[in-house]
Formats: sequence, structure tokens, C-alpha cells
Amino acid sequence: MPRFAFDYLDGGAGDEGGLANNRAAFHQVQFVPDYLEQRSDPETATEIFGRSYAMPFGVAPVGLSGLIWPRAAEYLAATAKEANIPFCLSAMATSSIEKIGAIAGEHAWFQLYPLADHGHEKELLDRAKAAGFSALLVTVDTPTTRRGLREIKNGMTVPPKLSLNNLSRIALNPSWALATLAAGPPRFESLLPYFPAGANYASVSEMISGLLARMIGWPEIEALRKHWDGPMIVKGLLSETDIEHCARLGLDAVLLSNHGGRQSESLVHPLDMIDDIRARIGDELKLFVDSGARSGLDVARALARGADFVFLGRAFMYGVAALGEPGAAHAAELLRTELIQIMGQIGCPDIASLPQFLRTQGNRGG
Repeated sequence: MPRFAFDYLDGGAGDEGGLANNRAAFHQVQFVPDYLEQRSDPETATEIFGRSYAMPFGVAPVGLSGLIWPRAAEYLAATAKEANIPFCLSAMATSSIEKIGAIAGEHAWFQLYPLADHGHEKELLDRAKAAGFSALLVTVDTPTTRRGLREIKNGMTVPPKLSLNNLSRIALNPSWALATLAAGPPRFESLLPYFPAGANYASVSEMISGLLARMIGWPEIEALRKHWDGPMIVKGLLSETDIEHCARLGLDAVLLSNHGGRQSESLVHPLDMIDDIRARIGDELKLFVDSGARSGLDVARALARGADFVFLGRAFMYGVAALGEPGAAHAAELLRTELIQIMGQIGCPDIASLPQFLRTQGNRGG
């Protein structure tokens, strides 16, 4: 894939200290194994919102996924259904709500960036419900435009400009170039009906900025809760006070997230907050985690720290970027294998037991 596409996927905000901090948060989690107890094959099934999933992880929403590899969202949605895990479709994805719904059905969750036009916003939710999406994620952690130095250096735009530099990079990646040529340039398919009539697609970045409601408050969350009659998750919160408010509003879960280090490099990691949050809200809400998880081991680490479920974005997208369509299933299987391996290594029988193997100040496991 061309360098500008890889950097869009791999990069973060500022000088990318947030990416390093996210990885460090997972590396700090260690397990104390129990080798001599009777063992059985680890059980990885997990129930969320009354549905049993085969694994305690899902595919996080990734915007502009078709830039990484054409039809990436469709490949990942098909893999999620086959693997029995949830797939979150970004409102900024390059495959439509209707297409993903036809592929994944109830395994599909819809991620919404609240829109400035509430009529368009409700129409998006109605389309998702009609297409069979079973849950709604509302992202609230993008009040400002991100500043990614890699993208600035590459002159990254949406869609990418065919500059001499970019053309030379595309020429060095013929498989990506041919796949993109066959699929057409990546477009925000779910949002196209809301672009102004006769709009020039070359100005899509400006149009997207006009569609979004940058400033979001509790009234907007309450209105969405009333309109959406299925499970609803707020994505991007890290404050105990905010999450306690979510519990009072009757929301179903919060996805603790620092947007994968893409919005700012100075935001706290979810694992650094989860103990205090859980102490504040108890079991009133499910707590999901993303931001920096790259492996099945990282999934186990987050669950041991108290997460109910884990979402991974880049980990799945790296698979598709490397292998195309087969990379989606390869990534899912790799994550499954890694999770089972670490559970077997420490002697953990099931997902609910993982916190018992967490190293704390009171033990000194080797």
C-alpha cells in the first residue's frame, strides 16, 4: 500500500507520544500463572447485550477504511459474522450501512458521529435499524480537528490528491492501485445522501466538517437514547463523572477510549482509569476498552483489568492491508489463537476468571 495510506492507518496525533503511551499501558499488565491446577480448554465465549459472542473482542470502527484497502469494511464484516464477533461500522467508512447490514446482519453495530442536522442524524439511525444493526455507538471525543504530522507531511487529503509524489508511491504498489482502480476512489458511502446537491467531491473534507456537530452535550445524548431503541454505547469517555451520568441516563455501555492516540497524544489511557470508574459505577454499565490493543494477549490484559469487552481497529486493518480480503479472517484467527494461548499459559479456564491471575502489589509471581 502507498506510504500515505499506511501513515493514515498507523499514525497518531502530534509526535505520536500517545501511540507509545497506549502500548505502554498494556505492557504494564502482567499475569501470575497457576501451573499445577487441573486444566481444561479455555472458554472464550462472552455474553453482551443478551447475545453470546465467540470471543470477548470485536472490530472497532475505522473511518476511510477503503483507503487502506478497497472493500475493507465488507471483508471485516463478513469475517465478524463468520467468527461470531461484533463489527462496528464507522459513519465515515467507505461501505454503506445497507451493504454492511446485508453482510453482517445483527453482528453489525453502527458508530455515529453526531450530525449538525438532527433530521439527517435520525435518518442515519433509521437506516441502520432497518439494515439490521443491533447496537449504536456514539462517538463524542472529536470536538476538534486532529493534527497528524505524518498526514501533514504527506499532504494527505480526502480523497488523496494525485500529486507527483503520491503517483510515484501508487506506482510502487500495483496490487493496491489495481484494486482501488477497480473499486473507484474511496467515498463516505453512508453520508453521500446528505452532501449538498451538485457538490464537488474534491471538497469532501469541507463537506464532512459541515455535516458534523463538533460540540456535543448531554441533551444530544438524551435525544439519541430516546430515538434508538436498542443497546447504546457512548464512545470516547474517560471521566468518572461523565460515565456516572451515562449510567443515570440509562445507557448500556461506555467504550473507554482515547481514540487510539489519533486526537491527542496527551490523553490518559482507559486502563489507567478503569479501576476508579468501576469503583464509582459498579455494574450499572458495561465497560468496553480500545486504544492500543494489538493482540489476543492485549485483549486478555484489558479483561483482567476489568473491561467487559475489547475493540481493536488497527490490528484488523493491518491484516487487510497486508493480505487483502484473506487478511480479515487471518487477523481474527490470530487474535483468537493468541487469546487462547495466554489463557492456557496461565491456567485461566474462562474469561470471567482472568482478573484472578492479574499481578497486584500483594503477589510476586514470576
